[in-house]
Amino acid sequence: MSVDPRRLFSGTWRGAGELTPRGPARLVLRREAVRITGTGEWLSPTVWRVSERFEMASGWSFERRMFMEWVAPDLVRATADDMPLGANVRLTADGFRFERFRSWLVYRRVRFRLRCSSEAVLGPDGVLRGRLRLAWVGVPVIEMRMEIRVEA
Repeated sequence: MSVDPRRLFSGTWRGAGELTPRGPARLVLRREAVRITGTGEWLSPTVWRVSERFEMASGWSFERRMFMEWVAPDLVRATADDMPLGANVRLTADGFRFERFRSWLVYRRVRFRLRCSSEAVLGPDGVLRGRLRLAWVGVPVIEMRMEIRVEA
C-alpha cells in the first residue's frame, strides 16, 4: 500500500540539510547548509500545487513551483518551472521516489541541464528524510540530504 500524498504534500513544511559537491564540482562549490521551506495546496482531489524555497548558507537561493497530479494509487506526475519535461513520482509505503528526471537549474546566470533523482522516507517521528542527486553530462556534481517536518 502506498502512502497517501496528502500526508506528504499538504500544508507547510520546513527543514534543513546539507549540499555536498561531488566530482569536479568540488573545485568550485563548497559543502554548505541548506534550509528548505514549502507549501502544498490541493486544488482538487487529485491535483495540487507545490511552492518550495531552498536557501544556501552562502546566500544563494532557489525557488520552484510544481504542479502535481495523482494519476494512479502509487504514481504522481509532476511538472515544475525547473523541470519542464516533468517527472514521475512513485509513492512507496513510507515515502516517495522521483524517477530520473531533467532539471534546468540557473546558477550564476548560467543554465545547467542536470539529470536528477530523489527519494524520501517518512520516519516514525514524522520527519521526512530525503536525498537528491544531480549529475551534469553524466558526472555526479551534487548530493543534497534533507530532513523536513510537515506541519499541518
